[in-house]
Amino acid sequence: MKVLFTLDVPKHLQQLQAEKFPDDTFYYEGNNHFANLAEVDVIVTYGSNIKEEQIKQAQNLKLIMVFSAGVDSLPREIIQERKIKVANVRGIHAVPMGEFALSFMLSHVKKAAFFYQMQKQENWSSEEPITELAGKTLIVAGTGAIGAKVAQFAKAFDMEVLGVNTTGHPAEPFKKTYAMTDIEEIAPLADFFVSVLPQTKKTTGMYKETFFERMKSSAVFINIGRGSAVEIDVLEKASKQQQIAHFYLDVLPEEPLSAGSYLWQADNITMTPHVSGHSDKYLDRSFEIWFENMNHLKKNTKLRNEIDLNKGY
Repeated sequence: MKVLFTLDVPKHLQQLQAEKFPDDTFYYEGNNHFANLAEVDVIVTYGSNIKEEQIKQAQNLKLIMVFSAGVDSLPREIIQERKIKVANVRGIHAVPMGEFALSFMLSHVKKAAFFYQMQKQENWSSEEPITELAGKTLIVAGTGAIGAKVAQFAKAFDMEVLGVNTTGHPAEPFKKTYAMTDIEEIAPLADFFVSVLPQTKKTTGMYKETFFERMKSSAVFINIGRGSAVEIDVLEKASKQQQIAHFYLDVLPEEPLSAGSYLWQADNITMTPHVSGHSDKYLDRSFEIWFENMNHLKKNTKLRNEIDLNKGY
């Protein structure tokens, strides 16, 4: 089997791969190069660099292994027409993204940003009210691996954790789950609301003005899923009208955010540049899933994390 990597692979993982699969050929092009497309059986990629042109050239292609969770940028029609399998590394982001969500929540209740500014002003200010996560209600939209890890971490801080998924089916470790159609009804329950939803037709623009209007004025909204879930103008209005206490946004509908956007300077918005899934263990965890799928591909058995492109996950 011939496998093309369009991402940089550390030497220790190249060596481990060679030891596990000595009879296969691996091309480490990196930097989005596609020199060996005509003969490859598998492309391993972060996903956004795969276009219809590359699929047409890769006549032997059987699998696109995406080293990220999102597959919405792939040229779906030609992949489905050619019956090329797609799999991702869903699940490896659970720990770093769970930690990221908790860092936002802890920073908020412990007023980390406020005290940092006081330090820079040489101001020994201790009157700012500090609260706790314990006893607060967290709602997590998306009860898969990432959402479940957020919930697990939150429960360790004695929070009450509710979940939202497609149908409202029960999921661990959530106390109770609701269907996505109930999202505006349960909005007033949340002290913290974390969105980890993937990008699909149903989730695009799902958090509307009425959603934020129904939330508590003291509530916090955290998005570490997909920025397309909230439109820019909805965010701007909710921020300007101070409908909730704070937005923590690792993802946005427009990335990178354009210069001069109101969101850059809003006092009740904290943004990070889509880094919640980053980790020094990222590639090692990705390769564990890839090695498993390499064996599945050889045996013609069901892949781990195989994607239904119609659903987007």
